[in-house]
Amino acid sequence: MYKDYEIKLNAILDKHGVQKVELGLIDDLDKKIQNAKKEVGSAERLHKAAEKDNNKVNKLNAEWIDLKAKAKKEVKTLYDLVKFAKNNIKEAKTELTSTEKQIQKIKKSLKDLGLPENAISQQISEVSKLKSTLKTLNFSFLDDLPF
Repeated sequence: MYKDYEIKLNAILDKHGVQKVELGLIDDLDKKIQNAKKEVGSAERLHKAAEKDNNKVNKLNAEWIDLKAKAKKEVKTLYDLVKFAKNNIKEAKTELTSTEKQIQKIKKSLKDLGLPENAISQQISEVSKLKSTLKTLNFSFLDDLPF
């Protein structure tokens, strides 16, 4: 009888021990699942933030491309204006040189006629002002351009 009791007791203990091990494994599994849930939740939040930042970057990049195109167009316009201005300055200098020669001829004619040179002093003054204005027209501001 003792032998039967021992066999039954060992069977119960063995069965109970297996249940403890199985319950321990299930508890470990539940902990791993909870940890995985936390990590997945964190990954989802980070993914959403990255996606939002990516959208911002894409928007800024599109704006940058648009601004670069506008800047390129404005630079072309600027250089065209500078080219036209330099041509005008050259033409104005040529015209003023011719005007100064004419002034010298008129001064000589006035002198030959015995008339005072101040008869053309207003014209001489205007030519002088125009020459001074031309001297101030430089394009040093182009040095400040970032390209």
